Amino acid sequence: MRFEGLIFDCDGVLVDSEPFSCGTWNVIFEEQYNIDIGTNYNAILGKKLLDTAQYYSKKYNLPVDNETLKKLAQLKEDTYYRIAEGKLHPISGVNRIIQEAKDLNLKIAVASSGSINKINFNLSQAGLNKKFLNIVSADDVKHAKPAPDIFLEAMNRLEIEPKKCIIIEDSISGIKAAKSSGAFTIGISTTFPPKKLNEADMIIEDYGELDLAHLIL
Repeated sequence: MRFEGLIFDCDGVLVDSEPFSCGTWNVIFEEQYNIDIGTNYNAILGKKLLDTAQYYSKKYNLPVDNETLKKLAQLKEDTYYRIAEGKLHPISGVNRIIQEAKDLNLKIAVASSGSINKINFNLSQAGLNKKFLNIVSADDVKHAKPAPDIFLEAMNRLEIEPKKCIIIEDSISGIKAAKSSGAFTIGISTTFPPKKLNEADMIIEDYGELDLAHLIL
């Protein structure tokens, strides 16, 4: 077969969690600092939690010492669980793709910039928690997307070469990371319009457009 593995990002690729994940920052900055950060999240999509806390703190001239950033990141995580609980669902069609991948004997994994606790929470809330044995989080690598580290670590765990791997991503930084890893990259336009995902090898608007068997055989 042309490919042997399939790696999914989590937010916006497996679970419809992106609006809640990003929107939680609005809640925090409004409650803590009375600051409206707006709804353009392009700069933070795919970033690690601490990196996002630092980005907004610098943007609004707030303290950026490690202790303050860690407290802000933890507050974001806790608030997210409260806001998102009971409201998350799998991305339409993703269950079919996961099952098709298994039927084709593809090795599958999740590689997300979120913490392992957040990834497990998202998968559990969406009923996907029993479908993946291999999960790589931001805690497992030194460099976040757009560096390819997280995907290379996932490939290492799956024991497959980059050229034998497919990665599905929804963010610009995620697609850059996937391409840098050497994998075949599919961009799904659940978060960005297709024209923003033009670095991907293939772009789909939804999983109804993806035929894994045709792609890998």
